[in-house]
Amino acid sequence: MPAKQEMVVANVVVPLDFTYNYRVGPYIERYIKGLGEKKILGTRCSGDGSVVVPPRKICGRCNKAMDEYVEVGPEGTVENFTVGHVRLDKGLVEKADREYVIGLIKLDGATSLLPALIGGISPDGVRKGLRVRAVFKDPAEDSLGDLVHFEPAG
Repeated sequence: MPAKQEMVVANVVVPLDFTYNYRVGPYIERYIKGLGEKKILGTRCSGDGSVVVPPRKICGRCNKAMDEYVEVGPEGTVENFTVGHVRLDKGLVEKADREYVIGLIKLDGATSLLPALIGGISPDGVRKGLRVRAVFKDPAEDSLGDLVHFEPAG
């Protein structure tokens, strides 16, 4: 009878470093162009009247068309948040240089929550119910990065 062979397992980490371009479609394209104009756009459902940010074509609640664009915000309320301590760099998880906050923000006039960075405040100062306002890049670059983060309002 042959000798039993031991299985060897190797852990290999391959950093991912590639650029790709893809068409985002007319709804997100219009959203991005709005950010370049310092506006936050959503779509209103023709069925239940909900307003979703970023815009989408079909309502997730009632499956009706969402073809009416509406401007919302730029202020809103933090509904929930988390404090980040790590970041992804080319597919690898690394310790972040400093803590950061990602919040779920209900913008004035919207019924959905928008995930976004919250800046201009220490992580200890962020709380549910905090009023925040959008901070836009100046000059705009017509990209998702035109909405830099939200900061405390007032």
